[in-house]
Amino acid sequence: MRRRHFHRIAAGLTGATLMGNIHAQQQPPAVKARKKVIVAGGGIAGLCCAYELMERGHEVTVLEASRRIGGHVKTIRDPLPDGLYADVGAEHFTKPGYTQYWKYVEKFNLDYLPWNRRQNMYRKIDGLWYTEAQLQEPVVLRTFGFAPREVDYIIEHGWTELSKLFLEPYLAKFKDEYQPFGVGLDELDYSLIGELFAEAGASAAAMRFAGGGRVATPEKPPLSSDTSALFRLWQSAIVKLRGLPGFKREVFHLKGGNQVLPDTFAAKLGDRIRRHCPITAIEHTVSSVTVHFTERDKPQQLQADALVLCIPPILLAGVKVTPDWPEAKAFALQKTVMGMQSRVLLQTKTAFWKGDVPSINLETGDSRMSLVYETADDVPGESCVLMGSGMPSQTPEETIAAFRKFYPGKNKDTIERCIVHEWWKEEPTCFGCERQAFPLGQLAKLWPHLIEPVGPIHFAGAAYDNLPWGMDAATRSANRVAEQIHAA
Repeated sequence: MRRRHFHRIAAGLTGATLMGNIHAQQQPPAVKARKKVIVAGGGIAGLCCAYELMERGHEVTVLEASRRIGGHVKTIRDPLPDGLYADVGAEHFTKPGYTQYWKYVEKFNLDYLPWNRRQNMYRKIDGLWYTEAQLQEPVVLRTFGFAPREVDYIIEHGWTELSKLFLEPYLAKFKDEYQPFGVGLDELDYSLIGELFAEAGASAAAMRFAGGGRVATPEKPPLSSDTSALFRLWQSAIVKLRGLPGFKREVFHLKGGNQVLPDTFAAKLGDRIRRHCPITAIEHTVSSVTVHFTERDKPQQLQADALVLCIPPILLAGVKVTPDWPEAKAFALQKTVMGMQSRVLLQTKTAFWKGDVPSINLETGDSRMSLVYETADDVPGESCVLMGSGMPSQTPEETIAAFRKFYPGKNKDTIERCIVHEWWKEEPTCFGCERQAFPLGQLAKLWPHLIEPVGPIHFAGAAYDNLPWGMDAATRSANRVAEQIHAA
């Protein structure tokens, strides 16, 4: 094509495009068709997604299988005395981070409180207790066997940030937090993160304390349950892309308990929420979906333009889907594992630890109460609540005995009651907490199939986002899905 002729065509296209833009600007914005949407699951993801769809003008029905809303966000008061409360599920939100969550805190003018549970950590290592200051002293760090450059790095950046010394060169390769592939590291899905630490000259101490794990050998080959190095790098890269520290110290909770936000969503949604409505079957086409469920033991069904599943993957196994899930989706749902833990509460008559130990923010090394910290300290009075994380199944007596064994102080405790909240017993429809790491060689089989929609069926919740941080993942995925449905 001659240059002059090309310029005439280009000028014509440019003019036509410009006139088209002017014409478009003169027209009123297109009104999206009102859609009928069913949201299955009344946890924070389902309520958030339903609220966003309602705000966009769509007709929404929330089907919640249990008696309550909130899912894994649950605040209890009974049997705690004197107005005390505790979040036995999702505990905190951070700043920076939790961008979508903060949007609702501000929009609904919810009261929130700073929480010092990650300040002044007191850690037990090899039978001895260390303050954070002690874990930045060169003489202490050298006794663990850290190399000189590792000692320098910990002194400058802190005990919790050491992994960045070995991972940073890889993290810069990731540009899209939803895309772990195509950055030149795909083969690391079949490697252990310890191999990268070893290549970078990490000491045995760094391998132990910075999450390096182990290096596979012919005598001890990697296990199918081992975490993929690519997965670990990708998760760390997301944190970096969001501008967050590895260990987030500035944490908060809602005054009166985090249940306040799902309760606020529920108040906005009103009778759009139907409780005691477990889903039994789903029929779907490319443009519609029929949901079968029981409502107080009576069979019911609803038709809609779209369905949002905010149900843990393991519970979807009990729902008949017609036609079946695509093979990749079925595999991702089947292989996604959710973690389980008890929430442990110790009700005490007094704050016996004050003046006795450097901090009650304990990292104990005991799986029966691996972390300890105080909650509800905004409630006046002498009674207090210590809480932490326990094993999937343990008794109150075992918990108290474990605490008394590892407690680093000298004062006699004033424990009056122990509550072990076991989710699979108390809230069986909220099975699992956060999604577990993807195992060796499985990332490409699980991602992004896990979060992709199947026709008009979408997925939201802590299991269905790139970084599975409880309420953060729930609100992020809920907003993503609401916008997908609205834009369709």
